[in-house]
Amino acid sequence: MIQDPRHIALNVLLFWHKASYPLDKSLEKYSEEISFLSKNDRNLCNALIFGVLRQRESIDWIIRAFSKTSLEKINQKTLYLLRIALFQIMYMDRIPVFAAINTIVDITKKLSGKKTAGFINAVLRNAADNFLKIPLPDVKNNAPKFICVKYSLPLWLSKKWIRAFGFEKTSLLCQQINAIPQITLRTNTLKIERQSLAGKLALVAKNIQLTDYATQGISFTNPSLPIREFETFKLGLFQIQDEAAQIITQLLAPKPGEKILDACAGLGGKTGHIAQLMENKGIIIATDIETKKLESLQSESKRLGIDIIRTKPINLLKTSIKDFDFYFDRVLIDAPCTGLGVMRRNPDTKWKRSRNDIARLAAKQKKMLNAAANLVKPGGTLVYAVCSCEIEENEEVIYKFLDKRKDFSIDKDFESDNDYRLITRLISRLITREGFLKTYPEVNNMDGFFAARLKRKSKS
Repeated sequence: MIQDPRHIALNVLLFWHKASYPLDKSLEKYSEEISFLSKNDRNLCNALIFGVLRQRESIDWIIRAFSKTSLEKINQKTLYLLRIALFQIMYMDRIPVFAAINTIVDITKKLSGKKTAGFINAVLRNAADNFLKIPLPDVKNNAPKFICVKYSLPLWLSKKWIRAFGFEKTSLLCQQINAIPQITLRTNTLKIERQSLAGKLALVAKNIQLTDYATQGISFTNPSLPIREFETFKLGLFQIQDEAAQIITQLLAPKPGEKILDACAGLGGKTGHIAQLMENKGIIIATDIETKKLESLQSESKRLGIDIIRTKPINLLKTSIKDFDFYFDRVLIDAPCTGLGVMRRNPDTKWKRSRNDIARLAAKQKKMLNAAANLVKPGGTLVYAVCSCEIEENEEVIYKFLDKRKDFSIDKDFESDNDYRLITRLISRLITREGFLKTYPEVNNMDGFFAARLKRKSKS
């Protein structure tokens, strides 16, 4: 079994590069090898994987400057070996340059032979001595390319964000995306209060902080052991969930005894939160097109001590009220999206998304929102959410929906049905004049989310 963290990182990155699914699946494939590493080596392995993906374009800029072979002609294994070594040289102060180079050269000899090892050795030694002398693209004449290289953002997205947000906001957004985020969880209030859980977590992690907006969130850094090995995790006292995602469920504001539909439940982070807010009283139907995700959701529900969730594997676009026994008081549709709002946690996303994906997914979101709307009872609430800050997946989806569905409107009057207990004054600051909830990493130190709370008209 492989015991070198750099070698494992290489295999994870190569598997991710060839596969069509996200990084977490690649990490899952090599989870056994990673688990056998010492704590320090495990941390190094993860730092290399996430670091290379966060800084890939910046690293490639240096490779282009010092390699006589064009980037396009370097085979993938060699390219990722270069990226891993250069990430250590450029971004990791604790690893001596000679150690970063020698270790990668030794691995290359075993994997690809002396000739390739010689090429890598030459590029790395030249780059190590001179990479600070390589100028960035001129910011005045080519701002998108400057952002692309300095902050390692795909050029198409750099251009798009500068048009949408301006240069300064895009720079700040990229800086926050490239920073390692704190770990955030949601207290399982069915079993423990937030302050009590924070006290327990202080024994196994550092920098414990209560979240500002989400009423049950806790953030921390530097866990002394893997999260799943926490005794508090085994007891079901929390779920890992970013603060922005927690706010979405608070915007839904479910109540005990209601009938709730989580229309794109996935692994069930928001489903569990809904059940907590309902005090484990009522009915939640969690649906998804992927059966395996629903199986994981059921297992997670048991860990949390929740028993009001029923799962139903369905394709929402082919679903009607006939598939259920009733209309729902509230429906949450956390729609499939580009995920461009959560790149600080999923840095691989920016290299597997394209401009076409935004239009493709926006078209699907409009159809799914309409399908979900048909399941809301008259007078009921529908919350549409995506982890993306792209207007095509945000406002444009809602306005297109409202043009067709005159039986729905944006709900801004949160106090009218006693939902204000969950939609706190702090959360209301995140809601725009138009009634949309929007969060940004560089402003709120949380993932980028968009949500709209819609109300279906009561029958006259």
